[in-house]
Order: sequence, then C-alpha cells, then structure tokens
Amino acid sequence: MRTEPGTNLWVTGPTNAPKDGIAPLTGFVETDWAPYTFTMNWLVTRPGTTIRFEAGEPFCFFFPIHRGQIETVEPELHDLDKDPETKKLFSEWSESRNTFNADLRMPDTEARRQKWQKKYYRGETPDGETGQAEHQIKLRVKDVIDKRASKKKNV
Repeated sequence: MRTEPGTNLWVTGPTNAPKDGIAPLTGFVETDWAPYTFTMNWLVTRPGTTIRFEAGEPFCFFFPIHRGQIETVEPELHDLDKDPETKKLFSEWSESRNTFNADLRMPDTEARRQKWQKKYYRGETPDGETGQAEHQIKLRVKDVIDKRASKKKNV
C-alpha cells in the first residue's frame, strides 16, 4: 500500500461486520514512506473456538487519514443545560423517539408503516428544519484501480 505524502492508513476490522469469538485491533500505518507490509491483528475473545474467514469475506478495513489530523482535535465536555437550544432539540427528539418506538409495537400505526424515523437521514432537525448544507447521506468513493502489471482492471 502506498499513500500520498503525509497520509496514513487507519487499519481495523471490517466495519459493520462483527465476527463471533474475535475482535479487531486498530492501528495507524505510515504508508506514504514505509516499504514494509503491515498486519491486520485480531484479539481472540473466546479461546478454543474455531474461527474461520470464508473465501471473499472481508477481514480488514483501511481508511486514509492525514497524519496529525487526530491530534488537532481538542475534545471538550459541556453541560447540556448550558446550551438551551440543543437541549430543547434533544428533548424533542428523545420524546419523539420514545413515542415512535412505542408505536412500533402496535399494529396499524404510522410508525409500523415507516419502520424507522428518517429525520437524520433527510437532514432534518427534530423541529422540522431542513436543508442542512453539509448533510451527506451516502459516500461516493472511487473504485480502486489495479495498476499491477499482471492486471489492468478496476477492483
């Protein structure tokens, strides 16, 4: 693997694909300069259990991230009570979610027809405000182009 200068790979297990008996370990690999291979490491959580990866089953996920980007984040914790607008929106959402989940258990309800609330998916706040400028529903990633001499096709 080779990335652009200053770009690492975040390496972990496949996303949204838990595997019984093992847990993926995560690391950052400097793939812009290093001529080395790297390994995908797993922690066995149930010793003595046979664990198999079938042919074609994903066993690794990697994602490019600019070196040092994570270190620029300065996490902070705040009291929700000190942000009345966010607290109001959260309370509206929480009440709506509780009602929706209760209605899911009842036949012939709008919740049953909808199956899931879609406000976040649509980019709507709990009070119905729409048009979040940066809302992104789907990633449109480019295909990997295989530039090995033995193959010339998209992967």
